[in-house]
Amino acid sequence: MVKLKYRRRRFLYNINRIIRRLYLFKVRLMINKFMKKTGEKAYLKDLERIDLSKSDGGIKVLKDISYIDDNSAEHKLDIHYKSNSGLKPVLVNIHGGGFIAGYKESDSLFADYLARRGFVVFNLNYRLAYPTFNVFDQIEDISDAVKWIISNAEKYEGDINKMYIAGHSAGGVLAVAESLLCDDERMRADYNIEDRDYKYNGIILDCGAMHFYKSSLAYWGMRNMIFPKGYKKTDKYKYLIFDKNNKLSVLPKTVILTNEKDELRKMSYHFKRVLDYNNVDNKLFDIGSDGHIGIIFKPYTVENQKILDNITEYFELRGNKRRVLLNGG
Repeated sequence: MVKLKYRRRRFLYNINRIIRRLYLFKVRLMINKFMKKTGEKAYLKDLERIDLSKSDGGIKVLKDISYIDDNSAEHKLDIHYKSNSGLKPVLVNIHGGGFIAGYKESDSLFADYLARRGFVVFNLNYRLAYPTFNVFDQIEDISDAVKWIISNAEKYEGDINKMYIAGHSAGGVLAVAESLLCDDERMRADYNIEDRDYKYNGIILDCGAMHFYKSSLAYWGMRNMIFPKGYKKTDKYKYLIFDKNNKLSVLPKTVILTNEKDELRKMSYHFKRVLDYNNVDNKLFDIGSDGHIGIIFKPYTVENQKILDNITEYFELRGNKRRVLLNGG
């Protein structure tokens, strides 16, 4: 009789446990779907804020070129450059959106203003995370895009011996990962990416989500959304824990941009400390109050144009007319 009661209690306990797990799974699924829809709506709303009248008619723009032959919108890029028959530095630009939203069009004005400063800008799409794809897929997409760029850059007056990469918000994580792949043979093997014979001369991180692996409930939820199940135990994930990745010391000159109203401002300062610890040449610009996507949407303001000039100055690139240095970190 006692054993029967025990078994009954044990059975009810297990049933309740299963119900709780199913409930939590359902709640998390609802939250993930809500976050995905919210991100998509925010992207469409943000697009309306871009003043394309500020674009330069002298910049040549080629749109929706496939870097993988599958005709997917998520495997297309735009090219922005000022055609004058001379080879120019290449800049690979990766949009943000929390890994789950956004498209290259949100960075079109930013690309335009970088092209004015002498870059050939390749502005990328990549597969968005959740529910089908994840951050590991995105890293592979960026690598495939750059492989296409290396093969085709000269057609658009790009010099592959002068390669730079920029990432906004979540795109900053992808930009650093792409740069690390150039020097880490084991990382390439874990991601099943071919050997490469190019490196980057510089990185631009605008309001980057560089500490996305921080301990917090919100970021725990995000990570479970953008990475596959069991991601913490995978070799691929460990390279993205930048605090513990000693290969960071091989990164090129790195610019970090933030401002007083950027909600990820603390992450920029955290990443600067990580770079300093690894003896990476870097400069942080904490200027203005435009918020998380200020320079992306408003590169034309006097303040933001000076920041862009400072970046080209820091990278020791010639051709920019300004020589005004704002205070940086």
